[in-house]
Amino acid sequence: MIDASVLAKWVLPGEPYQGKALRLKEDHILGLVELCAPSFIVQEAANALWIAMKLGRIDGKDAEEALKALGNMKIKLHNISWAEASEGLSIASGLDLTVYDTSYLSLSNKLQAPIITADEKLHEKAKERFRVMHIKDYS
Repeated sequence: MIDASVLAKWVLPGEPYQGKALRLKEDHILGLVELCAPSFIVQEAANALWIAMKLGRIDGKDAEEALKALGNMKIKLHNISWAEASEGLSIASGLDLTVYDTSYLSLSNKLQAPIITADEKLHEKAKERFRVMHIKDYS
């Protein structure tokens, strides 16, 4: 399972740990790992690209192409139910993270799959209670 912070490294140049993220992408393409995520990762990826556009890191045409390319990656998307959102809210309250971040953790628990992230705050706050790996540790 991955979060949007890893997807951003696939499409935005000069990102920290980009090599590790691209290795994960290649492993997914080769079928060595199966990646999944909550369905809202689509909007999170689009938002990351919009911010990169505002900062002049990528132009609109390239951002649109990047989204299309991400859509072709066949990442299995999971809808978050109201009950899972409630669990995410509870986790968010306990860890002082956003419900978006903790929805990844909740889904990770449900699927019994570790989450791979590049989000330092999420990793640090969740690593004691959840199966979470920082992309820098991917090999």
